Amino acid sequence: MRNVDIVIIGSGIAGGLLARQLRLACPDLGVLVLEAAPAMEDYKVGESTVEVAANYMVRRLNLGTYLYQHQLPKNGLRFFFDSEGKDLPLPRMSEIGSDHMPFHPSFQLERARLERDLVTMNRAAGAEVELGAKVVDVAIDGRGRHRVVYEQGGERREVACRWVCDASGRRHVLFRKLGVKVHKETRLNTAAAWGRYRGVAGLDAVTDAAWRSRARYTARHLSTNHFMYDGYWIWFIPLAGDLMSVGVVFDKDRIGEGNAPAGTLPGPRTRADFERFLGAHRAARELLEGAELEDFQSYAHLPYHAEQYFSTDRYAVTGEAGAFTDPFYSPGSDFIATANEFITQLILSDVAGDRAGFEEKVAAYDAYYRFKYDSTLRLYERMYPMFGSFELYRLKYLLDFNNYYNLVAWPFMADRVTDVGWIREELRFTDLVLRALSTMGEHFASLASDLRARGEYFAQNEGRFANGLNGVAQLETRLGPTIDEGFRREQVDRAYGSVFAALVERRLGERGLSDRARVVSELKLPQVLVFRDITPERLTRLLERIAERMTRELRGEFPDAGVERVELGAGGEVSVTGPAAGTAAHAAVLSRARALWDASAGSLAHIAL
Repeated sequence: MRNVDIVIIGSGIAGGLLARQLRLACPDLGVLVLEAAPAMEDYKVGESTVEVAANYMVRRLNLGTYLYQHQLPKNGLRFFFDSEGKDLPLPRMSEIGSDHMPFHPSFQLERARLERDLVTMNRAAGAEVELGAKVVDVAIDGRGRHRVVYEQGGERREVACRWVCDASGRRHVLFRKLGVKVHKETRLNTAAAWGRYRGVAGLDAVTDAAWRSRARYTARHLSTNHFMYDGYWIWFIPLAGDLMSVGVVFDKDRIGEGNAPAGTLPGPRTRADFERFLGAHRAARELLEGAELEDFQSYAHLPYHAEQYFSTDRYAVTGEAGAFTDPFYSPGSDFIATANEFITQLILSDVAGDRAGFEEKVAAYDAYYRFKYDSTLRLYERMYPMFGSFELYRLKYLLDFNNYYNLVAWPFMADRVTDVGWIREELRFTDLVLRALSTMGEHFASLASDLRARGEYFAQNEGRFANGLNGVAQLETRLGPTIDEGFRREQVDRAYGSVFAALVERRLGERGLSDRARVVSELKLPQVLVFRDITPERLTRLLERIAERMTRELRGEFPDAGVERVELGAGGEVSVTGPAAGTAAHAAVLSRARALWDASAGSLAHIAL
């Protein structure tokens, strides 16, 4: 029986990147990768990466030169919004997107090519990579060496190892052999269908001068382009060479069989359904004119999770072998980067003989990974009903993008994500974070229902542009190896205050409310969480608290004026009682009160770049 230190099941993107990381970090350890496919030719979805995964590949795996030479740089996330009849031409659709390449890089990956190249790179780095090697049995021995049995070329072979890492994707090889249950997620009921097209001219082939200048002629083609609709979204992702990945992700509770709104198609399940579905949307139909669909795949259900991902018995899972949430925001490769970082640190601790440190890391990493899944799932849980409204989604993206840069990307770039002390501190706020995500999701869903009832859901879906970098410009130059915890907390409060104030303004029709400094500063995250319902009564209580603070301040500024009370009314009215009306003292106090009330918050919801 052969003996190696580490067996990785699967040489897709998760297993291939893990093998490379282990060879770089642990060059004295033997790595064997067992890949069931005889050749790395399978077209796989998951081409779009975001900043964490890109940082991991460039900084940790030294793949920057490779990615720029053989894959495509990505021009951020981009979103387009259509009319209710799905008949707007692309240049008239409202849009959220950047007008220049983002500060922190990301990439569009042609997965089969990357995975083939990783096999070559990993073999050159000293890893053994066996193709056509199907794992048929795994026996875990927590006190000794594990046993992995695989079939290759008609022969049955065995290998003994200290570590088993499963990167087999949705086959869940290790969990199936161990009898570990993988739970189908019920909180998010999404499915997907996708294919690759050849001969798509692309978004940059659109010649409308005003539309091109709106984004300062930046390459929309290089973005992960989302076409947004009530209950689903369509992606257009360019791949190296003459290929375009096109897919649909849909909420089965909204457009599944029998659930499609009148006059629309249900979510596509077959190739014919898929082409018919895309053809019902003018912008997609025009982009695909003359293009040829090369292949088609689908998943009947997307999200799932397990109860444990890393074990003190020296096994671990990475990528889709463990969990998956949803492809919106492209988090899959971020999960891979996080899991691979954890696995590498666990193996280093184990090999060093640090049993206490190893067990401590297993517990912390597993708890954090479960929290990462749950928080990501809650981020998506109520999103699909609001996707089709530019007005709604602009605010949601503003909050989500700020939180991603601040709370996810920054700690990863600063190498804090594997620090047990940092993880413990983050996990102290698990309940707060999950409640914040659920609470904001409920508010957005309620406003979406409100706007539908008013006939205003699609009101801003034509002719508008929002710079997708709004709300993170102040973070771009701060992200790096040093974390400023005070600044991070300020940004959380500013993002939640800005967005929630805008929701209150829209829900209650209080124009001008959302950029008042006094309102935004009063709506820090803890206050937002207790603001369970957006009602006139709740707003009245909020204004009363602000008025009380202003009253105390004015008494301090005008100690001899006899200020008794400041009152803030609907429509921005301000009144002051105490100083006699018509006197110089009353005029001075009232002027100051109005200045305080009218002071701009510099709300993220109002910033224009």
